Amino acid sequence: MSRKRQKSKFVLYLEYLPVLLLYKLVRALPLQTAYAIAAGLAKTAYAIDRKHRVRTVEHLLYAKAVHTRAEAVAVGRKCFCEFAKLLVEIFKGDQLIKPDSITFAGNLEFARQCGAFGEEGRVYPNIIIVTAHYGNWELAGGFWARHSHTPMLSVMRRFDNPYIGELILRNRRSPDHELVDKEGGFKAAYKALKHGKSLALLVDQHAGHMEGVETTFFGQACRTHASAALLHLRTGVPLVVEVTRRKDDGFHFEFVVGDPIAYEPTGDQDRDVAAITQQITSGLEKLIAERPEQWLWAHRRWLNIDRKPRRGV
Repeated sequence: MSRKRQKSKFVLYLEYLPVLLLYKLVRALPLQTAYAIAAGLAKTAYAIDRKHRVRTVEHLLYAKAVHTRAEAVAVGRKCFCEFAKLLVEIFKGDQLIKPDSITFAGNLEFARQCGAFGEEGRVYPNIIIVTAHYGNWELAGGFWARHSHTPMLSVMRRFDNPYIGELILRNRRSPDHELVDKEGGFKAAYKALKHGKSLALLVDQHAGHMEGVETTFFGQACRTHASAALLHLRTGVPLVVEVTRRKDDGFHFEFVVGDPIAYEPTGDQDRDVAAITQQITSGLEKLIAERPEQWLWAHRRWLNIDRKPRRGV
């Protein structure tokens, strides 16, 4: 098998320069102005990016997240806009974050037991947060670390361009929020959990045969990463699904805590991993369905959908 050809430093830097210029421009603009420009770019992208436009609409219909094609198109447009807002927020986040920027929602009692509101009522020293590419997922790890006063490890996919990656991640990491690459991330995650750190994992993209198990998501077959279930079984650290939902255009979000995963292990690891991973998938589905426009529907998530572009979208 041939390895992917490595880009030269010159090519990487050429890719990086326009992103750097955009980064500096967005940081110089007021939030509402940056959002307005992002909305215009999102409309343009929706018009010219046929592959992702068609895939988004077809996936919404395939998952029955909407009832009609017209509704799928409307939600699809919003998806592009929400993602454009995310890019603005990534660039300007450190300028905008305030104590009231993110509030808790969902299962507040479990959040309290995990230390979200201080030590009073705390039961669990650390947790495994399983989240999705939804709303502003970049805020989840750092926010939880600050509020729970528990060091956090987030597992992430390495950027193809390290210069762009460093630009985006420079405001995400902190002394209490460590980032680790997905390659070799399981060992680091296990070690972190055993040392009392919390863990954040994104599990809403397609997993290969070596990484995942078959589950059902919005009524259709898919493969989901099994690492969260395995880590939960091996460490006993509580497992909960979460999304960071955008509330408005004023940099306000909800850290929506789902119900903790409750499962009694049978001793059959394959069976247990499959059952827990399905609970994770169903939990994320429930949260995504409440505001579907904030999820990235362009993901190639399912196993049996015809992803070839169709006419008429």
